[in-house]
Amino acid sequence: MKKRAFVLIMCLSILLLCGCSQGQKKEWENREEKPIIGADASGLEGEKDTYALYFRLGDTGFLAQEDRQLIVERDETVEMALVRSLIAGPSATAADLVPLFPQGTEVLATAKQGSTLYVTLNERFLSGYAAERSDGRPEEKKAAVQNERQLCLDALAATLTEAGLCSRVQVLIYRNQMQGNSMRLEEDFLLQNGSTLPLEPAVRREETLYTPHNAAMRILTLWMNRNLPGLTDCLTASGRPGEQALAEQMDASPVLTGFSLGHGQVSADGKAAVICADLTLHQNGSDWTQTGWPLTLTRERGVWKISWDALSGMMTED
Repeated sequence: MKKRAFVLIMCLSILLLCGCSQGQKKEWENREEKPIIGADASGLEGEKDTYALYFRLGDTGFLAQEDRQLIVERDETVEMALVRSLIAGPSATAADLVPLFPQGTEVLATAKQGSTLYVTLNERFLSGYAAERSDGRPEEKKAAVQNERQLCLDALAATLTEAGLCSRVQVLIYRNQMQGNSMRLEEDFLLQNGSTLPLEPAVRREETLYTPHNAAMRILTLWMNRNLPGLTDCLTASGRPGEQALAEQMDASPVLTGFSLGHGQVSADGKAAVICADLTLHQNGSDWTQTGWPLTLTRERGVWKISWDALSGMMTED
């Protein structure tokens, strides 16, 4: 307890005393500095609640949620408990989700100023991402690293904003040997261009969340590209055929050449969703459009998926 309090006081003192150099300041940093007040941990002893934690969906560019019941210990805040759980990764039952944070990452402190939540991590957060160990051309590897690091920031923002704790997240890095004059995460973390300018706070980005609309878009894109392994991953476990059966269905089905999607509607219990789709199809030299097709999805272990009956129904020519 004393150690955590010491780290928090030390980190906040450094933050208040240090700032970016005059040539590095951005407009959002020029506001009047006010003391950052730590979140109140009173009354949280033994508190239990369910929260949505966001992790990467396989090797995609999406984040899917895992609903997890957390017990907040008496000596930590809800913010600390959520970030600690994100770092630990998804549970064993969330088979479609993968962890994002590098091994050894630790959350040292959280504090709130206005609608911004400051999260202090150790320097292990800066490197050790899976994409850094991948092979391929330098530009492809760089893009993969950027994507993985951005998703890590997006996971923080999505989880903490959905819990109603803030509107944006500023990551601070505590280094054993402080370099420069600011703890704020630098642009080089994402851009990998050597920039020491502070990276702006992470905000919730709906385009990275695996919503019913984004799930439907992915499923139809995979169909259009005839990506059988990807489509297989999008199927619910119940009634899922083998890849060979899916290939045979694909060969006998019209070619999807285009589509558009509506906003969709989620059921009251949050377990199903329907999105209207307009499909442009081609087969045997003919083109036609199916309008207002009800694309039905099921939420399976936190991930939106489509049943084999629903997918094959779309692929069958009327």
